[in-house]
Amino acid sequence: MIRRLCAAVLLTVGLVACSSPNLGRVVPQAAAPEGLAAPSPAPTTTPRPGPQPEEKHSGKGNASVPMAWPTRLGFVTFDCPKCSGHVAVNTENELIVNDIGPYKGTRWINDMPGRQAKTFTIKANAAWTLTITDERGLPVLEPGKPLSGKSEAVFAVPGTATSIAITTENSGRTAVWVHSGDHSELPVNQLGDYRGSVPVAGPAFVSVEGDGTWTVTAS
Repeated sequence: MIRRLCAAVLLTVGLVACSSPNLGRVVPQAAAPEGLAAPSPAPTTTPRPGPQPEEKHSGKGNASVPMAWPTRLGFVTFDCPKCSGHVAVNTENELIVNDIGPYKGTRWINDMPGRQAKTFTIKANAAWTLTITDERGLPVLEPGKPLSGKSEAVFAVPGTATSIAITTENSGRTAVWVHSGDHSELPVNQLGDYRGSVPVAGPAFVSVEGDGTWTVTAS
């Protein structure tokens, strides 16, 4: 009787040990349906601003001119054909015109994030006009087709261009700015005439500053 009881106890213990749960077992996950890919993240590219209407101001002599131009790159052409003294145009952020005598030239504003121009301060002794446009108002530098002129100017550079050849003559100072995306660089800033080229990753904008004549060619 005692032997039968011991055997029953041993058999019960063995069954309990064999039937214990399998803890820590890795359960395989169900495979994704064939042909379905993981969703791609949403694009974060900032859309380019649409066309902006031209803004124009006119006056005579010194003036403070509030502008309605939004927070985006703008191109300012100041024209004072009968000025005979110091001519200057400032914004809150920079001096964009500083010359003597008759003047007509183009510069840009709002080329740096967080530096929006809101008011022009003008110094002149004759009648003037000030016009702000978007890039549609700029001459386009087509590769292989030189453009020539005098005083400050800004050009639109197409995406096919990789460099700009520049020649200035009778210039007391030559400065060349390149603006691409949200960044501006000054690859040329020297006294006297200049002959050379600067790399450009178009589409971009190029500004030439100086009091002499210039010729620019994209390639």
